[in-house]
Amino acid sequence: MKKMLFISVMMLVTISLVFSNGIEEKTTQSDLAGKTVNALIFKSSDTDYMIEVLAPRLKEETGINLVIDQVPYEEVRAKQLTDRAGAKRYDIINPCTEWSYEYKQFAAPLNKYIGAEGYPDIEENDFIPYVWNNFNPDLDSISWFPYQPDTRVFFYRKDLLEKEGLKVPQTWDELIAVAEKLTKDIDGDGTIDQYGFGFPAMRGWNLTLAWVPFLFSAGGDLFDNRVPVFNSKEGIDALNLLIKLKDYCPPDVDAYGEYEVNQATVNGNIAMGVAASSITPEVEANGSKVQGLIGTAAFPQKSLDIKPKYSAGLGGWALGVSDYSKAQAAAAYTVMWLTSKDIVTEMQINGRQHASRVSMAQNEELLSVNPHVSTIVGVLSGSKLFFKGVEGAALGELINLRISQAVSGESSPSVALAEAEKDVNNYLK
Repeated sequence: MKKMLFISVMMLVTISLVFSNGIEEKTTQSDLAGKTVNALIFKSSDTDYMIEVLAPRLKEETGINLVIDQVPYEEVRAKQLTDRAGAKRYDIINPCTEWSYEYKQFAAPLNKYIGAEGYPDIEENDFIPYVWNNFNPDLDSISWFPYQPDTRVFFYRKDLLEKEGLKVPQTWDELIAVAEKLTKDIDGDGTIDQYGFGFPAMRGWNLTLAWVPFLFSAGGDLFDNRVPVFNSKEGIDALNLLIKLKDYCPPDVDAYGEYEVNQATVNGNIAMGVAASSITPEVEANGSKVQGLIGTAAFPQKSLDIKPKYSAGLGGWALGVSDYSKAQAAAAYTVMWLTSKDIVTEMQINGRQHASRVSMAQNEELLSVNPHVSTIVGVLSGSKLFFKGVEGAALGELINLRISQAVSGESSPSVALAEAEKDVNNYLK
C-alpha cells in the first residue's frame, strides 16, 4: 500500500512539472506585484520612453517596479561588466550585437518563460528572422529579445536626382557617375557647396560598417565561421570604391563620424551616402531641410550579375536577464513585455522610430513618422552579424584600424586588408 501511494505521488509530481513548462506554479500578477527589477540600458530615445511612459504603465498593470539606469553607449559595457564582477545589482542586461556572445556567459536562459501561462506572448514569428536567430543562435537557450536592431542604409535625395534626370544608382559605376553629377557649386561663388556623396570616414566602427555593404555587394564576405575571408578582391575593390567616392565628399570627410554625416545630410549638403539607419528619423524630423526629400534603397552592386549573400552588417540592441538576478521571474516578464509586438511598436513610434518586427514594415502609424522603416526591415532581413563569438568587439577594433589606414591613404587597400587578416589570426590564436 505504501509503495502504491509513493508511486502515485511521484506520478502527480511528474505531471505537474511537465504541464508547468518548467515553472513550478502558474505566475499571477500577485506573484509579481511589489517586485523591483533593476535594469542597465544604454541612453537613447527608446530608453527615455521606457522610463517616462512604459515603466509607470508596467507598474500599474502588474505591480512590477522597473528602475532603469540609463548610461551612454561608451560607458554601458564597462558598467555592466563591473556589476557582474561585484555588486550583481542588475536584473535586466542590455547587449548590443558585438557584446551578445560575451554577455551570454552571464545571461539566464529564458525558454521556460516563453509560452508559460501568465507571461506575455512574444509572437516569435514576427521578429525579423535573421535578427532573432543571430541574437539567439541556440534556440534551446534563448537569452535575448531584440528591440532596437540597426544596420546601414543607402540614401539619396529624390528631388536632386529628379531635377538632373537621374535614376537611383544600381551599380558602382552608376553610383560614381551620379555622385560626380551631383557634386557642384550651387550658388555660383566658385566653391562647391553640394556634395554627391558622404560617409563616416573617421576611424571606428561606423567606417568599417560603411565598407561592409560594399564588400557584400561585390560578392564578398567577412568571416567563414572563425576564418577571416575579407582579405579578398571583393574587399579590396570595396575599399577602392570608398576611396574613389571621397572625390565627391566634403573635403573634411576623414573627420566625419555618424553625427557629422547625419548633420550634413539634414542640412542639405550631401546628395547621397551610406549611414547608420538611425539617420532616417533625423532626416524626417521637423526642422530638417530635407524632410520628405530623402529616399532609401538597396546598396548599389558592383555589377548586376552578382548575387550578394548579405545586405549589410547587423547591429543594435536586445534585452535579457542576468543569471544572478534575484527577481528572475519578474525580470523575464518585464523583458518579454517591453519587447512584445504592440509595446515595442509603440516604443518605436514614440522613440527611435526603428524596426525589430516584420509587421513594422506595414505599420501605417510608424511609417507616417519614418517612411524608411520598410527599407530598414528589408536590409535587416539580409544582414549579417560581424563575427559570431565573444571576440567580436576586439576583432572589430583591429579591423577598424586597418580600414581607416586604407581610406585615409596611410596604407594601400591590399596591404591594409592583409595586415587586418594577420591581426585577426594572431588574436584568435
